[in-house]
Amino acid sequence: MQPKVTIILPVYNVEQYLRQCLESVVNQTMQEIQIICVNDGSTDNSPAILEEYAAKDPRIEVYHQENQGGGSARNAAYPYIRGKYAYFADPDDWLELDLCQQCGDKAEETEADIVALRYIKHDPDPWYSPPFNPTLSEVRRTPEAKTELLLQGMMPWCGLWRSDFLASNDIRFAEGKRPFNDTLFSYKGVVLADRVAILDSPLYHYRIRPGSYQKSTGEKHFIIVETFNEIEAMLHETGLYESYKDLYLAARLDIFFNIYFFQLLSPLLRSKFLTHIRRYRTEEERVFYRTAPVELVPNHVRAFHAMIDGGTMARVSYYVALTAYIVAKAVKMPKRRLIQKIVQRIKSKLGRSTKK
Repeated sequence: MQPKVTIILPVYNVEQYLRQCLESVVNQTMQEIQIICVNDGSTDNSPAILEEYAAKDPRIEVYHQENQGGGSARNAAYPYIRGKYAYFADPDDWLELDLCQQCGDKAEETEADIVALRYIKHDPDPWYSPPFNPTLSEVRRTPEAKTELLLQGMMPWCGLWRSDFLASNDIRFAEGKRPFNDTLFSYKGVVLADRVAILDSPLYHYRIRPGSYQKSTGEKHFIIVETFNEIEAMLHETGLYESYKDLYLAARLDIFFNIYFFQLLSPLLRSKFLTHIRRYRTEEERVFYRTAPVELVPNHVRAFHAMIDGGTMARVSYYVALTAYIVAKAVKMPKRRLIQKIVQRIKSKLGRSTKK
């Protein structure tokens, strides 16, 4: 059977969630699928679960490698992809049963390189960024039309990707055990795609779990600066920098704020991160955050970067803008959770440990 869609699962120590994910994959309404599972050196029962499912379903192929990271595991699947389209899922999440069918039909109808879809986020903490939520069901071709896709941060599993498009443009994941191994993949894919179709359906369930990168803190997150340097280099290499410069700089400024505010609670880590940002700061970046419209650089992000470059008054202005940002987000938060977060932020400023 020639598969229409190849689903790739990079698996590492997710035995608690793996069966739910696999059930949502093998029971897709589209039967013509190939399922590639790359066991990235798991030390729990995940490999046995994979082999159990493979023994029952010939569409499942299991490959094993030493632990090299999620990006490396996804890249390891590339030589085995036989489907016209590729879908990259995470093994601690799950799919709606008609995801492949809906995305495949949309891809055929529009001849798109990518079909972008919405997802449902399962996170006990609503404080962090909202889910990927592109509007309208139109085909995006120009940089202006791709604004939402780039500024909202399109994850790999937010799209069905045409396999030959990935191969011909060498769109791959970053190797190694590192956060943001998928950032360059998604960004490069969106900017190089001639046609991106939008599917107005939430078909993927994204789980934020304890122990995941999204819940972790530490200096490993500093690599986001180098990651965006890689994106800039890619834009220059492809001759697309001028076309996407504003969107690239806006995304860069926004993610630096998010890492600082949401994932670096230690004052020492925050101070180190600001130093790391300054090391790569360019005059073009400074001019942009000062002059860009608020639609691209919100006030709290603008004030954050002015604080990095400025003195005492810039720091005061940052906290004023940050307070307005917190109040705006608080409207959507349960009161108990809001109080916990405010206390957590205050304690982090004082350098004290926090309790949930």
